[in-house]
Amino acid sequence: MKEISPALRSFVLTLPSVPFLEALLLLHGAPGQIWTAEAIAQRLYLPSVARADAIVTELAARGFCACTPDGQLIYQPADEALHALIAELCREYQQRLIEITRLVHG
Repeated sequence: MKEISPALRSFVLTLPSVPFLEALLLLHGAPGQIWTAEAIAQRLYLPSVARADAIVTELAARGFCACTPDGQLIYQPADEALHALIAELCREYQQRLIEITRLVHG
């Protein structure tokens, strides 16, 4: 099996947590859907909506998603290069879940 690309490895190392990573992948997998923090908390089995709110805020701040005026979230990366990196992450995560989660934790 080939190695994770250096660009993807560097990107994964910037992710703050596995729930953040999983929220990003959740939104990437449903690009037209508008999400609430409550829906993200429920889908990811997060212990609180406050945790999901923090993730939503950071996803938007990092340019992965956009917030609607009422605080909901939609997948909308800041540029095509970021979208391509997230798509690569999605593909690799399916094959290398343990390796990628270890990178996030590291």
